[in-house]
Amino acid sequence: MPPQPQPPRKLEDQFVENVSRYPIYFVTVLLGGIWAGLQPFVNLYRKSPMAGTMVTLGSLLLLLFVYFTLRGMTGDTFLPGWILRWGNPSGGLS
Repeated sequence: MPPQPQPPRKLEDQFVENVSRYPIYFVTVLLGGIWAGLQPFVNLYRKSPMAGTMVTLGSLLLLLFVYFTLRGMTGDTFLPGWILRWGNPSGGLS
């Protein structure tokens, strides 16, 4: 006796199965993008550790420069508020 064919799946089941794949796809794309962005730095560190360190340090300094420039352009203080309140429990400047 041949096996009975299964009835076709409902469209809702197919939709849920398809949508449930998206988080895995998102994580995969995110990790691949991070890896592709870090790969040049990894190759540079392997070739010349000093050059890799200098490029990394320069990149961090550039990001800090842009951060503090944008903070200054918006009228914020040079230092973040939590640093200004650190030694002063009242919250104001000493």
